[in-house]
Amino acid sequence: MESPSTTQTPVSGDGSASRLSGQMSTTQLVLSVLAFSSPLTCLAGYFSLTIMASGNTAPVAFVLVTAVLLIFSVGYMAMTKHMPRPGAFYAYISEGLGRHVGLAAAFLATLSYSVIGMGVYCFAGLTVTDLIAKWGGPVIPWWLGALAFWVIVGILGYFNVDVSAKVLMWVMFVEVTIVMIFNVAIVGQGGESGLHLQPFNVFDFAGGEVWVGLLFAMLVFIGFEATALYRDEVRDPNRTIPRATYLAVLFIGILYTVTVWVMVTAFGSDAQNVATGDAAGMFGIAADRYVGVWFSNVATTLVITAVLASILSIHNASTRYLFNLSADGALPTALSAVHGRHRSPYRASMAISALVLVGVGLFAVAGSDPSMAYAQLAGLGNAGVFILMALVSVAVVAWFRRNGKDTGEGAWATLVAPTISAVAMTALVTFALANFELVAGESDSNSILLAVLGAAFVAGLVTAAVMKAKRPADFERLGGQDR
Repeated sequence: MESPSTTQTPVSGDGSASRLSGQMSTTQLVLSVLAFSSPLTCLAGYFSLTIMASGNTAPVAFVLVTAVLLIFSVGYMAMTKHMPRPGAFYAYISEGLGRHVGLAAAFLATLSYSVIGMGVYCFAGLTVTDLIAKWGGPVIPWWLGALAFWVIVGILGYFNVDVSAKVLMWVMFVEVTIVMIFNVAIVGQGGESGLHLQPFNVFDFAGGEVWVGLLFAMLVFIGFEATALYRDEVRDPNRTIPRATYLAVLFIGILYTVTVWVMVTAFGSDAQNVATGDAAGMFGIAADRYVGVWFSNVATTLVITAVLASILSIHNASTRYLFNLSADGALPTALSAVHGRHRSPYRASMAISALVLVGVGLFAVAGSDPSMAYAQLAGLGNAGVFILMALVSVAVVAWFRRNGKDTGEGAWATLVAPTISAVAMTALVTFALANFELVAGESDSNSILLAVLGAAFVAGLVTAAVMKAKRPADFERLGGQDR
């Protein structure tokens, strides 16, 4: 690694922060955010949860969520054209709903992505421990595997985002290939009782646990919204960001809808019973039956690289929120240093690594069950992201109501689509918070976790109020366009 002396001054004389840079293409950006949810990990675990909740009509949940997120993306990307800042939720909510709410959203976003990362580290450690034991190796503490991932991600996060993008691109290629082999094998053999479209029956879906199915489906899309964070690190942001966002939603939506349909087809009318009885083993049962034991062994092994890619994608998102907060003076400006050679937010990256190490370390020292820790931390972070998506939908409507005449955007992008999105996301957030045990698992500490979300938001509001009173010039720069 380079010496810190190679960095540029975090904030220049005119008050503007040093900018990140990179040359990510649309494909690299799409695959980088796709890694957040990890197709192979979803196949091995999350899809069975949706089938357990919605039965054989689980594919409908993915079709509906895809449609909602495409509508969400219309307003989100319309605003992106007029926001030359890479702050994503932070910048957009600041512009639409004011700097106080914007900074609160930024605090919430940083917390949400960071704790999701902590949760996946716990899952990574558990995965490594189980895999070593499966292959006849010694039983090691789960935190030792998590520590190995932490070192790798910390090194990759230090360098330019192009390095991470190349790693993620190849890992995603392998993951998608594994998923497609699984799909083709089952479709080629006709599944349990032939190929049919009954799983797409909307009326049957409406008669079941609709909101539960939609919630589980929504969880696997988290991460696509991070495209806007990389505005300074792609080749042509005004073209690359919108393309990557729509492609990410479409790719995830189509791939996951088809794969869930294939999973249902593999078990026929018994799919929900299998998911309920052995959610964690559903993929392995289908893989052994239709492809071969060798395939499920290979796929299980490759979950290691899938989890690594997921953590790296989450780490990069957390880092950029922290970078933007520090660049605007809401956190120590030293964290907004840009590496002179790699053009990376290396100090923010190291700070996130340190935060994660402390967080995961506390669970390790306490002797916590890593699977429970994963569920709680991922659930906490996902709930935070849901809240942010609802807020940004409202912010888009508010901003275009004030500035729409001067933007050249139509009513669909500035009012209709974001209003639909705001209503849908608010309904989903309300359901998720009211039924938090579905997101984070049954636990007596769930009320504490929800209090943590509220505390992060309040901390942002208080920080904004203090900045306005004591550092008004810095307050005016919060989430603004002229950094």
